[in-house]
Amino acid sequence: MEWGPYKQLCDQPNVLSRWLLEQTQELAGQADSSIVPLLDAILAGTPLPKPSDQKEARATDMFTLSWSRQEVALVVELVSSARARGTTTSATRLRGLGGFVEAWQEYASYLDERGAP
Repeated sequence: MEWGPYKQLCDQPNVLSRWLLEQTQELAGQADSSIVPLLDAILAGTPLPKPSDQKEARATDMFTLSWSRQEVALVVELVSSARARGTTTSATRLRGLGGFVEAWQEYASYLDERGAP
């Protein structure tokens, strides 16, 4: 894949990084959330093909999600509550959950705009 189309895909609200998904998965596991199986499934899948010259770490893999509005709302609630409580993950202890709520809310808004169920 060429860089231009790859960047366009990665800028879509329903395309999220492995890193964000793994950290959300960790939060969901801490909360014993029903969203864990969805996160497990997406992370077990195949990420978008990267441009041939991209040598970045596995954490930069990008995945296209096709979740329902209700599923995304559960994640928004999960990360919002975690941030309000000051909960972090193994990779966010120093910086907190800045950007988590915004990324998931952006996906929720995207679904709302499309009238997704």
